Amino acid sequence: MITEPMAAPWSRVVTRDGVLLRRPAEADAHGVLAVHGDPAVYAYDPHETHPDLEHSARFLAPMIGHWAMHGFGYWSVLVPRPRWPGGVPGAEAADEGRIFAGLGGIQSHSLRGVPVLNVYLRFAVPAQGRGLARAVLEQALATAPLVAPGVDVVVRTRPANAVTRHVAERAGFVDEGLEPGTADMQLLRHRGVLLGE
Repeated sequence: MITEPMAAPWSRVVTRDGVLLRRPAEADAHGVLAVHGDPAVYAYDPHETHPDLEHSARFLAPMIGHWAMHGFGYWSVLVPRPRWPGGVPGAEAADEGRIFAGLGGIQSHSLRGVPVLNVYLRFAVPAQGRGLARAVLEQALATAPLVAPGVDVVVRTRPANAVTRHVAERAGFVDEGLEPGTADMQLLRHRGVLLGE
C-alpha cells in the first residue's frame, strides 16, 4: 500500500499532447454525467447510460475509494479546450481550463481468483478518434509495473467493439477470445512486467 498517493507521480500526468490524467475527485461528477450520460458513449451497453448526477456520483465513488486504498486507479481524463469546446470544464483549478473528456486507466480486479489490472476507457464522442485511448493505455502500461509489478493488465470489452480491441492490440495486448465463463466479453491480455524488465 502506498502511504502518500497524492505524491505518486502517476496521480497527475500530462501527456505530450496536453492531455491531463489525474486522480478523480467528487467534483468530477458533472463531467462524468456529461460523458456517461450520452447514449452514444454506451453503444455496446446502452443500459449503462447514466440517467442523472446522483448516478454519476455513485459510479465515481468506488474509483475514488480505489485511489484512497491502493494509491492508483482510473484517471479523470481532461483534454485541451480546442479538442472539445462544448464539454464540461475540469472541476479543479489545476485543470487549467481543460475539458473533462472521460475516465480511463487501470484498477485492481480479479479474473477467476487471479489478480489483474483492469483497463477502463470511456470517452466523450467528440474526444474520440484522436489517439486519446492509445495515450491513456500507454500511460496505464507504463504505470502498471510501478503499482503492481508482474501483474497482468487486461482489457475486457464487448466482441463487437472492434475499435477498443484494435487499440489494445496495437499496444501489445493479445486477444484471448471470450473471457472464461462469459458469452459476451472479449478478453485481451498484456503480460505483467517486473520493474527493471
